[in-house]
Amino acid sequence: MDAMMVEPRSAVSGLSRKPLLRGIHHLALVTTDMRRTLDFYVRVLGTPLVHALRTPAAPPDAAPAHGVGSPPYKGILHYFLDMGGDSLLAFFEYPEGVAVADRDTLGAMQHVSFVCGPQRYREMLARLKANGVAIVAGPLLTIPPAIHSFYFFDPNGIRLEIVCNLEGDEQDLQVVRSCAMPEAELRAELAAISHDAAWIEDMVAAMPR
Repeated sequence: MDAMMVEPRSAVSGLSRKPLLRGIHHLALVTTDMRRTLDFYVRVLGTPLVHALRTPAAPPDAAPAHGVGSPPYKGILHYFLDMGGDSLLAFFEYPEGVAVADRDTLGAMQHVSFVCGPQRYREMLARLKANGVAIVAGPLLTIPPAIHSFYFFDPNGIRLEIVCNLEGDEQDLQVVRSCAMPEAELRAELAAISHDAAWIEDMVAAMPR
């Protein structure tokens, strides 16, 4: 079995209604133009620059310092931005000419979704339009009854979303609670992907209360 594959249900233990991790530290993305990327994220989206470094410039035949899956280039720029919620957005600057990813393939990142309160949601929509950023979808209702979104692209072709509970508080966003659904509705959705009653019970038992 692939070491990265999740163990089957029989091997899972310690189901918990509270997450064992504390959220995202950083999401690492790729650009071929760090300056253009910083112009967009710092000046347009308002994500302040936090840290700037260059990855180690090891000998060409040296193994990657961070193991399999780390960038195949050494000595490249690696910058970190504050995307709110005490989490970071990071970019590596790859050389020009790298292949463009297909966001709709298995294992790819389909889009990045940012959250904010109702007033800031409207301000960000106006801010993006004022900076000539095309809104490709929305604003629209994405998760009933009150969660709305709009979508756009960054200069690297990364699909971005800004999402908001329009009936929520400006500061206390309660992201998980605002996405919660009744148990009966969740059971119906789970039944559409599996007839394993014990598995469904495990999934429901782990719901936040």
